[in-house]
Amino acid sequence: MTKEEFIRKVNGLPWADRACSFEAVDCWGLVVLYYRHVLSVEVHQTTDYEAGKNFITCYEGDRVFWHPGARKDGHIGVFYRGGAPDHVGIVIDGNQMLHSKGDGGSVRIDPLPVLERAFTRTEFLQYGNV
Repeated sequence: MTKEEFIRKVNGLPWADRACSFEAVDCWGLVVLYYRHVLSVEVHQTTDYEAGKNFITCYEGDRVFWHPGARKDGHIGVFYRGGAPDHVGIVIDGNQMLHSKGDGGSVRIDPLPVLERAFTRTEFLQYGNV
């Protein structure tokens, strides 16, 4: 599936906590689907995530598989509130973010600077050698 096909398929999907399907996704589920269907990569997921454990615990368990990256297509942006990671999305076209906005939201594309202003800080990560 191309990046464009994926975006058309997921844009507007409803947000649902711990969801990872073409019916509903949360922000991490969207990353997993993108890597699976666009990049043909199965990213590591702790069983804690699927079991509904605290997001911070899940993030710390999976973070070791990600390395510092750049504001580059296919890399993820991790958005922090204070010192804690709070949201993730996929960089597309260099300065936009495909992400699933929670609490009644949906998958959408927003300019990265808009999201960066809404959070304390942002880091960009790449998965393994991808």
